[in-house]
Amino acid sequence: MKKRAFTLVELMAASAIMSIIVLGVLSVATSILKTYNRASGQLQNYFDANIVGNIIVEDLESVLLKKDGRAWLQVSYPLDVGELKGTSYTGNQPLRPPQIMFYAPTSLRPLFTKENTTFEIGDNSARVNTMIPGSLCAIKYQLALKSPFMESTGNEADETQYNATYSLYRAVIDSRSTVIDNMGSTKQGYTSNPDSESYRYALENNVWNGTSSVVDEKGEEVSGVRLSTWAVAPENLLATNVVDFRVTFAVMYENISAVSVDDPKYKIGYIPPGVPFTVGPKILATEAYEISQGGGRMNVDVGSEEFKSGSLAFADVSVTFVSAAGAQEIQALQRSGRMNMEEFQRIVSQNSITIVRRIKFMTQPLY
Repeated sequence: MKKRAFTLVELMAASAIMSIIVLGVLSVATSILKTYNRASGQLQNYFDANIVGNIIVEDLESVLLKKDGRAWLQVSYPLDVGELKGTSYTGNQPLRPPQIMFYAPTSLRPLFTKENTTFEIGDNSARVNTMIPGSLCAIKYQLALKSPFMESTGNEADETQYNATYSLYRAVIDSRSTVIDNMGSTKQGYTSNPDSESYRYALENNVWNGTSSVVDEKGEEVSGVRLSTWAVAPENLLATNVVDFRVTFAVMYENISAVSVDDPKYKIGYIPPGVPFTVGPKILATEAYEISQGGGRMNVDVGSEEFKSGSLAFADVSVTFVSAAGAQEIQALQRSGRMNMEEFQRIVSQNSITIVRRIKFMTQPLY
C-alpha cells in the first residue's frame, strides 16, 4: 500500500501555522520580560530611594543650629541643571534643585585617614590608619547633570559629557578639616551685630566655593582642594537617575496677633522650594507663606523680627527617581539634541517614583 506524502500546500500551511504560534509565544515572552524588567527596575528604585531618604533624614535631623553669630545652614538655588530650570514652585518648569549646606555630627563620615605614621614591627614597617578626631562635619547636598564616572569641569551648567545623567551628590568634609579649614569666623560670616546679615551667603561663598583639605576615596588627606568641583566628584555620588529634589522648610515663630488664650501662641511659616534662605543668628529668607484656617496660602512678612527670630520646626523632602529605561531615553534625547521640556516631563511622568520624608528639628537652636 502506497503512503501518500504531504503536498507543498500542506507544508506551507503547516509552516504558516507554526510561524504564527512561534510569533505568538515570542510576543508573550517579550511582554513578560518587559513587565519583569519594569517591575524589577521599580523595586530597585524603591530600594535605592529608601536608602537615600534615610541618609537625608539622618543628616538633617542631626544638623547643628546655633545663634552664636555664625551661619549654620544655607539653602541656595544657583544653577540650572538640565531641564530643571524653574525658579518658582508655581511655574510650569521643573524646579532648580537646592544646594543644601550645613554642619552636622553625622555617623556617615570619613573616620580614618592614612598618614605618615609608620612604625617598625620586627624587620617590617607598617602604615596604619589614624582615627580622625571629632564628629562635626560640613555637608553639602547637590543635584547635578554630569557623568557619574568623570570629574567635573567645574561648571555644571556647561557639562557636555557623553553619558551625563541626573545624579544626587553628598559631599562630607571630615571633622578635622571642617574645624581647621571651614569653621573660622570669616568662613562662617560671623557677626556680633544682631542687625547684620553678613552670614546670609557665607556657607556658599566662603566655604563651598573655597578650598579645603579633604579625605579622598583612598583615605588619604589632600590639601587645597577646590570644593565646588570636589562636591560633585564621583566619590561623592549618592544616587543616580534623580530627576527632582526639593525641600520645604517650616519655621515656627511667635504669633504676636494672638489676643486670647484660645489663639495659638506660635505660627508656622513655610519656606517653599525655590526660595533661598540661611539660618544663623536669625532666619534670613526672601519668601514664606502660612496656611490660613480656610486652607489658603497667605504671605508671611519674612522681614519681621518674629519670623527672623523663629526656629526650624521640620522639613519635607521629596526625591524623584526615574527608572533605568527612562534614564536611557533621557540620555538618548540629550545626545541627539532633541530633548525638550515636553519630552522630559513625559518620560518622568511615565518612569518615575517619588519618596517623601519629614525631618524634625530641635524646637529651639542652641545659643
